[in-house]
Amino acid sequence: MSFDGVDIPWVRQQLRTFLKETALSHDSSGAYLPCGHCGFIELMEITGPILNRLYPGWAQENHDCDNTDGDDYEPHRGVRDAARRLIVRLDHQAELIERLGGIDTSPQMNASMLHPLIWNAATAQWSTGHRHEAVLAAAKAVNSLLQQRTGRRDVSETDLVKQAFSDKPPELGKPRLRYPSISNDQTAESMRRGVMDFGAGCFGAIRNPIGHLPNDEVELDEQSALERLCALSLLVRWIEEADLENL
Repeated sequence: MSFDGVDIPWVRQQLRTFLKETALSHDSSGAYLPCGHCGFIELMEITGPILNRLYPGWAQENHDCDNTDGDDYEPHRGVRDAARRLIVRLDHQAELIERLGGIDTSPQMNASMLHPLIWNAATAQWSTGHRHEAVLAAAKAVNSLLQQRTGRRDVSETDLVKQAFSDKPPELGKPRLRYPSISNDQTAESMRRGVMDFGAGCFGAIRNPIGHLPNDEVELDEQSALERLCALSLLVRWIEEADLENL
């Protein structure tokens, strides 16, 4: 992770303030959070965006402690652990860069920059670590968009994308999606055919295995899930760029 352009002293101060204000206190009745629930929400309005920007995988790598009967119970432990880890990374970034021979300068993709339809559909499941369900929710959102654009509820997914981008002319109740803004007819036809095949592939190879196979056969690591979300995001953009042609 590159911290270029980041106000590191400010970030470090905000994280330390968060840890200080959310540290548990104890009295005769047991442990309690001094800042209270409302105070925690206010602190998270600053800490949350910091973690999302500088530590994108924090929610998956850090989990809250739910052992309410144990002596080590700490509410919101996951986000506190993430803040601690990020502070360490900030404190030692220069040393790590020197010792590891530089930083990775390859492009980094932020999931929040995916098409809003995709990330909004996936984010709830993603935030709880259910990556295959996040991808499934995103695929369902693509299908809903395609049904909405074509006004069709009689078909869905692979069949729908093939019909929507079919080379046949529009029929009654069967509009088509085309790219008339592409001036070259051969290129426009290539685009139509490519999006049709790509969309069918997304439903066939991304949506269907996740929806039909047992969970233990389709559990996705973070990279695999992100790649699937990227494919669905691209499909959505191409669907939105197409013009609807009715009979």
